Amino acid sequence: MLIGIEAGIMVLSQKCPNLGCRVPECKTSQWFECQCHGSQYNRVGEKKGGPAPRGMDHFPAVISPAGDVSIDTGTFVSGAAIGVNTTGQEAEGPHCTGGDEH
Repeated sequence: MLIGIEAGIMVLSQKCPNLGCRVPECKTSQWFECQCHGSQYNRVGEKKGGPAPRGMDHFPAVISPAGDVSIDTGTFVSGAAIGVNTTGQEAEGPHCTGGDEH
């Protein structure tokens, strides 16, 4: 299970697990898309396409009853294995990397 998703929050690493490039959000597809080698990830960082070996890495996060967000940057959680798709989210529109929808 993805840590923090039950509370509605995912704290993803900005680094692509392929070669460490920064992975920006693509506004049109609503995915994260690496401009270096074309890897694509859904909203929770699960790999949807490209050469990356796994999904985006993330950090555990908790929302307190008072609404405070606590992020554990000392605990690194490796990204989901290829093929994991907990959300069923497909691209909402055209990709920024020019890749095909997977």
